[in-house]
Amino acid sequence: MLKQKQKENFYMHTKLSHQIVELIGCAATSSLIAEVSTTPKPGLVDCVSNGAHKDMNYRTFMDSAFAISPYFFEMAQLGFGWKHSLQELFLEIRKIGMKAENEMFRATNGVNTHKGLIFSAGILSAASAYIYSRFGMFDIDAMLETCKLMTNDILEEDFKNIDYNHPKTNGERLYIRYGNRGIRGEVQNGFPTVKNIALPALQYYKSLNFNNNLTQIQVLMHLIANTEDTNVLARHNQETLIFVQETAKNFLAQGGVFAEDSLNKLKNMDHLFIEKNISPGGCADLLAITIMLCNLSKEI
Repeated sequence: MLKQKQKENFYMHTKLSHQIVELIGCAATSSLIAEVSTTPKPGLVDCVSNGAHKDMNYRTFMDSAFAISPYFFEMAQLGFGWKHSLQELFLEIRKIGMKAENEMFRATNGVNTHKGLIFSAGILSAASAYIYSRFGMFDIDAMLETCKLMTNDILEEDFKNIDYNHPKTNGERLYIRYGNRGIRGEVQNGFPTVKNIALPALQYYKSLNFNNNLTQIQVLMHLIANTEDTNVLARHNQETLIFVQETAKNFLAQGGVFAEDSLNKLKNMDHLFIEKNISPGGCADLLAITIMLCNLSKEI
């Protein structure tokens, strides 16, 4: 009788695990597709424009999203019921992330479309599964706190170990020059920009039943206005970053996407950003994370 009960419990746990992993993996993948499909996005790849990019387009992003999708499921599966330290979970996630990066580059012929999201959405996938397996719900605050606990100490050590004379990546060079931690800083602090700005905005506009595409553009503008985007800094400098932030703030102050003639304003902004070679790709990644969290919050 006891063995039968144990078998039933194991079956139910396994079934639940598969269901939750499927839900999280789909949420991660659909958020990538929703982000690139949001149109128009100044300086960024969308359905009708390559933005300030010559090596990628909408098809490149779609190929990349489907290529890396299985790895979000794998990370979620790892997080569900994880029994060891959260730091160890992050180290295992990094290994899966490397496989995802290789698959991304294979699918895009060497173009970096989703490296930042493999990192951030991958960590969030594992954290979401971990929290659900413990509490039976997608507690957003707990999920974001888990991202912080998973990564903070290890990433802090990574920053300490940067070779200031020979930085290896754009991220390291920007940290040395500006002290900007980019997506790593966002993750190790529990996604504060998403939690405090983007997610409340997205949930608010959705509650008013605004069009999804317009809502996502509006949230992107909030992100651009409030984020020190490392993609902008990598191509330009602090002065250009401030210009980009002020441009987004002015757009929002005039009513944003819900104002009359907003579409033409966005198109003009897109032309301006392309002309100046500006691509706020870090904010696009945060938009995807925001969409993913919003979708998971519906499952509470």
